[in-house]
Amino acid sequence: MHNIEQLIEDHEVLDTIAADLNSLVRGPHPHAESAYAMLRRLSACMDEHLSAEHGFLYDAHFRAAPGRLQSEVETFEREFRDLDEEWSLYLNEWTLENIEVDWRNFAHATLWVMGRFRDRIAQENDILYPLALHSGGIRLRASK
Repeated sequence: MHNIEQLIEDHEVLDTIAADLNSLVRGPHPHAESAYAMLRRLSACMDEHLSAEHGFLYDAHFRAAPGRLQSEVETFEREFRDLDEEWSLYLNEWTLENIEVDWRNFAHATLWVMGRFRDRIAQENDILYPLALHSGGIRLRASK
């Protein structure tokens, strides 16, 4: 069974990479190769993290006990699908070559997507993980 402690540590890594990427694109000079390397690292870390979450968080886990939280869970799921689609479009658009050619628009797109991404991390930490803990779908810490 997964634990919140590990998932939040994953979130800290993801958030740090996103913050570093934001800082890079806010800088005075384009750094396409560094930005692309950060995107690849963020994407790989996110893929690994999502595969850990998927089995208990985004399958119909919370639907086992319908009730007052059903609309909140549906909203989270819908927002996640939207962000996932935006993330896929962003990754497909921003190849190294496109970043080199159009740094200004890459920077603008990055700030927008990373803002949404970082907001999602905060929502999961503050709302979704506690719901999963409450419903018994996750442990607080790894068993020793």
